[in-house]
Amino acid sequence: MILAMAVGFGATAKQNRKTKKKKKEQPSSIVSVTMHRTACFGRCPDYTIEIDHNGNVTYTGIRFVDDSGVYTKNIGRAKAITFINQLASYKVDTCREMYETRIPDLPGINYEIKYTNKVQKIITANGGPAYLSEMATAMDDVGKKNDDKAWKKVEPAKKK
Repeated sequence: MILAMAVGFGATAKQNRKTKKKKKEQPSSIVSVTMHRTACFGRCPDYTIEIDHNGNVTYTGIRFVDDSGVYTKNIGRAKAITFINQLASYKVDTCREMYETRIPDLPGINYEIKYTNKVQKIITANGGPAYLSEMATAMDDVGKKNDDKAWKKVEPAKKK
C-alpha cells in the first residue's frame, strides 16, 4: 500500500512539473495595454501610451505636454512580451473597474487592457493595488520622448 502511494505521489509530482512548465511557456492573452494620464484642474499632462505585443508603442500627447500629437516607435517584440507578461503576472485581470479617490483634483490613470477575447478597463488616480502605479511608471519610461530619434510623428487616426 505504501509503495502504491509513493508511486502515485511520484506520478502526481511529475505531472505537476509538466503542468508548471506548460503554464510558463504559454504566451499571455494580452494583446495591448493603453495607459491614459488625465488632466487635473491645473496643468497636469494629459497623454496616452499604448504598447502592443509586437513592440509597437504609440504616444499621444493631448495637452500640457511638450510634444502634442501622435508619435510611434518600436521597442521590439521581446521587450514588449516581457512587459506584458510582467503585467499578466500581477493578475491584473482581477482588478476592479474603478478605484475611487476622495481627492477630486488628482489626475487619473486609466488603463485599457486588450485581450484576445475581451477588453478590460481600470480607472484609478491613487487607489487600487500598488502595481498599478508601478505599471504607470514603467509605461512612462517606455513612452518617454526625450531625445530618442526612434520616435516618428504620425497623423492621428480619423474617428469614424
